[in-house]
Amino acid sequence: MTTKTETSALEITRTIKADVKRVYRAWTDPELMKQWMGCGESQRVSLTQNFTVGGNYCITVKLADERVVQMFGTFLEIVENEKLVYSWTNNSEEYPASDTIVTVVFTPKGNNTEIVLTHSKFDRPIAVQGHSMGWGTSLERLSALFEQ
Repeated sequence: MTTKTETSALEITRTIKADVKRVYRAWTDPELMKQWMGCGESQRVSLTQNFTVGGNYCITVKLADERVVQMFGTFLEIVENEKLVYSWTNNSEEYPASDTIVTVVFTPKGNNTEIVLTHSKFDRPIAVQGHSMGWGTSLERLSALFEQ
């Protein structure tokens, strides 16, 4: 996994040991997303979404210390098994994000899938750092789904 950060954006490249259809499904199926989304070890994730361009989503993570973090936004572009683009806002005081943009590109690499995740339009460098850690942990957990 490689991570690049700037003051207003981050980019993470990760190769997952599964074909692109399985990885894309894990990214778009709420039941599978609950298994890898989030950055804490002891957490409960709930997720609702209207998976269409213009549809909304909401991810709620209840952390071990009982804090609740919500991420929500709108799907801007959906290209099955290739690309997702969506807005991302959260209620985090520590790592705030308001109307940021997440772009995920899925590229087949033999039996594996390369994911390039770009999260941009942050207002503060501290939010880039926090989201870099969060996405890194989430992608580790996503990868682990296919190593079982």
